[in-house]
Amino acid sequence: MVKRVRAEWLDRARETLIREGIEAVSVERLSRALRVTRGGFYGYFGSRAVLLRRLCDDWRRLNTRALRRIAASGRTDGARQFRELVRMWVEDEDYRPEYDSAIRDWARRSPELARLVRRVDAERTRLITRIFRNLGYGPREAHIRARITYYHQVGYYALAVRESRATRRRLSTAYTRVLAGPAISGAK
Repeated sequence: MVKRVRAEWLDRARETLIREGIEAVSVERLSRALRVTRGGFYGYFGSRAVLLRRLCDDWRRLNTRALRRIAASGRTDGARQFRELVRMWVEDEDYRPEYDSAIRDWARRSPELARLVRRVDAERTRLITRIFRNLGYGPREAHIRARITYYHQVGYYALAVRESRATRRRLSTAYTRVLAGPAISGAK
């Protein structure tokens, strides 16, 4: 019961952050939305700061989990991994770009969160570098290709590019060829 209720608070905080920004993530507002007392909130979290830390942990876990799975150290088929990475982004599978954007917006006003975002970005870049290493690129080129690929995707969301899923699917082959280079055999 406690776990479920705590998850409801976190879910509501996440959706509020995404839709309205960090300023809207207030104890009073969340309490009203969930139709519970503010005292109930403090019973589960103790403070707004604790909720915000949990929200940051939630973002890091949810939006990095699929990439960790794709780039797991036991996997070695770089072409397959890269295609899975592209599919994750195109289909928004196990990755919520709007959550990433909301966290990045919040990080512009929070030096502590900005440091966390940089650590997460570094982790994600390392994971993508592993994929490029599995494609046969040397360490330096794999790292540069990983950065370009990751920065491209972050920029795509930051610019709020709006394309239909069909268009994104159609373009993914070209993006794969350009970003992954000749190591992806059969890319057109």
